[in-house]
Amino acid sequence: MPMLLPLPLSNRFPAVLVGLLFVCAGGLAEPAAAENRLSDTTSDYLRDHADNPVDWYPWGEAALERARREDKPIFVSVGYSTCYWCHVAERELYDSPEIAARMNAGFVNIKVDREQRPDLDRVLMQATEALGGGGGWPNNVFLTPDLQPFFAGSYFPPEPLPGRESFPQILERLSTQWRNDREPLIERAETIAAALREQSAASGIDPERLDPVAWREQAVESLGQTFDPLVGGFAPPGQSSRFPQSPKLSLLLSAMEAGDDSAREMFDQTLAAMSIGALFDHVGGGFHRYTVDPQWQVPHFEKMLLDNAQLIGLYAGAAERLGQPWYARVAERSIDYLERRLWAEAGGLFTAESASLDGIEGKSYVFTPAEIRSALGERATDFLDWHELVPLPESRIDHELPDGGVVNLRPGRALDALEGNSLAEAMTGLEDDYAALLAQRQERGQPSRDRKQVAEFNALAGLGLLAAAQPLGRGDAADRAAEVGEWLWDTLWDRSTGRLHRQAYAEQVSGEAFLADYAATGRLMLALYGHQHELKWLFRAQRIAQAIEARFVDDAGRLLERALTDERPGLPVTPPLVGDEVGPSGHSQAVVFLLDLGLLMDAPLRQQRAVAALAGFAGEVAADPEAWGWLVGELARPSRAEAVGRFAAELAAPAAVGPGASRDHVAVSARQVEQGQTIVVQLRIDAGFHINANPASADYLVPTRVTAVDGKIGPIDYPPGKPFRAEFATEAIDVYEGELTLRAPVAGAVPEGLRIEIQACNDEVCLAPDTIEVPVGR
Repeated sequence: MPMLLPLPLSNRFPAVLVGLLFVCAGGLAEPAAAENRLSDTTSDYLRDHADNPVDWYPWGEAALERARREDKPIFVSVGYSTCYWCHVAERELYDSPEIAARMNAGFVNIKVDREQRPDLDRVLMQATEALGGGGGWPNNVFLTPDLQPFFAGSYFPPEPLPGRESFPQILERLSTQWRNDREPLIERAETIAAALREQSAASGIDPERLDPVAWREQAVESLGQTFDPLVGGFAPPGQSSRFPQSPKLSLLLSAMEAGDDSAREMFDQTLAAMSIGALFDHVGGGFHRYTVDPQWQVPHFEKMLLDNAQLIGLYAGAAERLGQPWYARVAERSIDYLERRLWAEAGGLFTAESASLDGIEGKSYVFTPAEIRSALGERATDFLDWHELVPLPESRIDHELPDGGVVNLRPGRALDALEGNSLAEAMTGLEDDYAALLAQRQERGQPSRDRKQVAEFNALAGLGLLAAAQPLGRGDAADRAAEVGEWLWDTLWDRSTGRLHRQAYAEQVSGEAFLADYAATGRLMLALYGHQHELKWLFRAQRIAQAIEARFVDDAGRLLERALTDERPGLPVTPPLVGDEVGPSGHSQAVVFLLDLGLLMDAPLRQQRAVAALAGFAGEVAADPEAWGWLVGELARPSRAEAVGRFAAELAAPAAVGPGASRDHVAVSARQVEQGQTIVVQLRIDAGFHINANPASADYLVPTRVTAVDGKIGPIDYPPGKPFRAEFATEAIDVYEGELTLRAPVAGAVPEGLRIEIQACNDEVCLAPDTIEVPVGR
């Protein structure tokens, strides 16, 4: 059986199956009937549990309020659609009426899709680590009704194993102790919660520590300590699994381009090893999530859009910079994989493809020699001279093993051909064989796909496709990137509110977007402007930048993962700041995006804001630049590094007065006239500034708008604006300057106050949109 393990939290931790044992005892009362609430959720992962006898809730106030009302602890299980062990738990635990009865009687049970709520996932994983429960998915955490964690672990077996209790035993112990002797649990929960709050506390803003080039040098040196010189990749001693770790590869690419030979060697060797082994799907294209062995031979078979989005651009860039046509072939076949398996008919890309078929991991991917000979006939000999079938290792837990081995290139022959730049040509000669094997594989059925279409992952895919288009000569990839950009804007961007949604599912849009969604989408819009030079992409990038500055920056200038206005229930601990683990973090992408937009538009204020935001977590980056590989690699590029150094010096100097907020440049008053039937609103706009007319000249602009805080007003006849054209623009927009008088008819109860939405701009920069509330004078 294959030793298929839960996905680790990051590549710093081995993939292990762990459980935290807690001593307590007792029985359970009779359970209430289950009322599953997951069938109409916008998550395939949650829907997979809709038929369980467990009384599942999605995360939300209904579940949290019930736990408080009934004084029950909460069981939260976090996973994702393509997590193999999450599905094992669903079959072995949550489908069991006996286990479900214990869960329903003793706990309020919540299922969370980690890709929908990365904020919850990070805090709960932090809690699991603090409780000694390891790291991996499924992540199972028991909370008090006031949301403090007291027990956690990953996969829990249905029956006792040597040294490990079963899930039913854990449920019984914790439920009984909660009823009869809960003080030790509460004390432990309070201790852990205090530790989590301390870990999540923000560090001071430190512009004097901003040195991207030094960070890059330190990070490359650090990577050299964990680099495997035999098979490539990075892992601490004793870790058997191997991950692509794209942010680290991005760092090495940046250092290689700056002339670092050690970075070049590590980059080249790792790309070669991943693409010769079975992390790369030789038959169908695309990359699996990780391998369970250090030689890259046996994958954990799920495929994630997040990984492929980054690796496409990295391999295409390597093909160009290293002159290696094999890397171009790998990138092209991965592009074709996305087109074949993850592209949605309505636009955008699905999140992932499962590892298993019919509950058996790898069933759709492995081959026997007999199957290859049946599909290829006399060509099989040549194919098997180039390829080997690596058997799956035995598992510690008795799960069914598919018949066959994993298709790898024979490393000796492949490496010789790679060094002679002939591997791509040789594999192109086997194209018909790959096609025949893929056709046979597809006849078995295909793994399920996670049909969520997440803003962040789609934007990264668009960026990867766009980065690959020029080196590969693939205009179709650039066209697909533009389609992704249009889909994001048309589907997930709400023009009326200037907000982005996190996801679409079956064409249903839902979820507050996080910083990573906004920043990745903004980066794609800016990259598309650089590629097509169409002004719409630049204006869209500006709108997203304005939303980030208005909604994700606190009073001290620090970036936040969740918007200031996000009212969804969370946990009483701020999500811990993490670096660029499996992909670039929201913090990293936001800094680079805002800095790039400021450089493009020659807007010093925006550049300064980006550097100030970076200074807010500079201590964390300086302490471990390797963990921020994507950010460090991008900021160390010359134009960005120069801007960071310049504005870091300004921030470290005595503070200069900047242009401030939109409200600082627009004075507003309101008073009743005509016996209270009309309210006159007067706006006085500072010289050199303007605000957008209503209606705005384009849907990406924020119009000036007046609404009632209370009471009711009728339609306002907004005057026409004055044409204004910025230096970078090809067309003028309509704006208001100087003094503006508006008349609002009273259409019911006379309002006590009015709300005026504005955005002030000058010749250099647009400030963040703002809302001013003013009382109505009489």
